[in-house]
Amino acid sequence: MSNRGAASRSPPSDDRTSGAEVDLAGAFKVIGTPVRLPGRSDDALVRQIQKQKGFTAPGKPLCPAEGLADGIALRPLEALHWLSYVTRPRYQDDVLDVYLRWGLLRYLGFFAHDYTHSRLPRLTLSEAGRRISGNQRRVTSEEMGIAFGTALAKRWFETTGVADLRAVVDIDVALDARYVFGPSSAVQHIGTQRPDYLLVGADPRDSTRYLVRVLECKGTKNAGHAVPQLARAVGQLDGVTIGGRVPHGLATTVITAENKTSYLAVDPGDDDEPAYEVTAETIDRVRNFRFEADRSDASAAEIAGASVRASWAVLADFGSNLGALRRWAPEVMERRIERRVRERRTFSTPVEEARGTSFTFGFDQEQLTVEYGIARSIDDSLSEGSAGAIMEAQRVFAERLRESPAPDQAGSDTVYSATADGSILSLTLERRR
Repeated sequence: MSNRGAASRSPPSDDRTSGAEVDLAGAFKVIGTPVRLPGRSDDALVRQIQKQKGFTAPGKPLCPAEGLADGIALRPLEALHWLSYVTRPRYQDDVLDVYLRWGLLRYLGFFAHDYTHSRLPRLTLSEAGRRISGNQRRVTSEEMGIAFGTALAKRWFETTGVADLRAVVDIDVALDARYVFGPSSAVQHIGTQRPDYLLVGADPRDSTRYLVRVLECKGTKNAGHAVPQLARAVGQLDGVTIGGRVPHGLATTVITAENKTSYLAVDPGDDDEPAYEVTAETIDRVRNFRFEADRSDASAAEIAGASVRASWAVLADFGSNLGALRRWAPEVMERRIERRVRERRTFSTPVEEARGTSFTFGFDQEQLTVEYGIARSIDDSLSEGSAGAIMEAQRVFAERLRESPAPDQAGSDTVYSATADGSILSLTLERRR
């Protein structure tokens, strides 16, 4: 989901009105066009957080987050990709199809463009987005916090220059058995207040070395709630230790106000961040890994290996590769997540051919085809069952993704998004005659 080199562009004359009713073609254009997401991560914000009532300073110095000082450029499609990927394992098979369709439809027409502040548009709410109210509005704010919060975490990883973000690990799912489950990882200590996610990054030069960080992401529609909310998020980052230490962390708040979507972010710094070696032998050893609260011999390397293995199962699930899902899923995940066989197909993308599933829905004279897939080279490696081959295939794919030109799909009938671990989301708009 690289945004490097995203070109600045002037809006067409019929696209300047913020909040106008959006048809399917208009919504497709909004999510596929690069936008400017304004935000702050600076010393003044750190001081604001420290002055909040009841704020408890984390164990590490609170700092601005690298790469997030004053906004980022991205396509909304990338945030929606992260949302569908991160939250998918929470849904059992009997509601998964409904979730995949409803979740996308719900946000497809949520945003509109506002060109009044910069050459790249900002996101404002569409008329349909403004009509969402009550509990549904609260849920929407929280899910946009996840969608854009994980996109910000990706940028944060890119800026540090030491790792590609490979997996986003849902700690709430993991805690059911203190064991790797869904997109999650075992943890060595859980506080009463804990962050939402573990972030697993891979060294782009060495496919066997991984970093483990934490993310707490919030969402609100009210800008006045953002700083207090972020202060609470910071307080949760110390709620997990891995290998006897608090990992490097990021706290974000995304504000989806009617006239602007923006963020705040801070980073309790870590000058001595460890990397963990994960090899094929490590992956084999953690096949039945289960962390017990009173166990003293669970190493951070084992936990990193268990989360990498689980992330492969989650990737297989995203592309409906059931054989690979069963091969790599930890015991708890395999027992709890049921999936039926879905027809898989191969589809083309600019970065690599992909395999996965698709569905189509339509309105009036327009129809949208959505494809959820895995890069073919990685899908093959997942099926073949060699841990070393998967790690190498992901390293090669991540390098190819970094070197690919930033997607410039203006006017195209197909837009796509890809993550460094090989998940690919593609949308194609067709006009029926």
